[in-house]
Amino acid sequence: MASHSIEIMILGALIERPMSAYEMDKTLEERNVRRWIRISSPSVYRNVIRLCEEGYADGTVVKEGEMPEKTVYTITDKGRERFAELMDEAAALPARVDFGFLPVLANISLVDQKTGRALIDELIETHRSTAERVDALIPAYERLEARATMELCADTYRLVAKHLEQFEKDLYGEA
Repeated sequence: MASHSIEIMILGALIERPMSAYEMDKTLEERNVRRWIRISSPSVYRNVIRLCEEGYADGTVVKEGEMPEKTVYTITDKGRERFAELMDEAAALPARVDFGFLPVLANISLVDQKTGRALIDELIETHRSTAERVDALIPAYERLEARATMELCADTYRLVAKHLEQFEKDLYGEA
């Protein structure tokens, strides 16, 4: 079963315009969706077919000139209802924070202070540099939604770095 995020992205793309799974995959790639939603190319294809089977989209095989046949998908009324339902559900979910480095912090007291400071400093630098890299990408996005999402990501990386600085001071005192 696909995550609701994947369904939202696929149905949202089909609301914008009819498209093939290949075009949808390229659209998600261009919008850098994979930075925050785990959705592989095969997953796009699998899920758009499943959404057709469930009545949320229709597929029509078309042939354009010398190009091979392709299936162009459109959203159905049932798909629009599902999209609205998923958007409501997703907006009501509590925010989930799942940082891969949390086990390091949970076990930081098990290493000596020098090692602990080095680990925390590395985390701080990683988050700062990631924020800078994301900031550099933002001007390339034409869509306000994409820019806003990337700004939120960059701000989150900066916030984590700031929190880690305070954590290090609280744990070890001033350097």
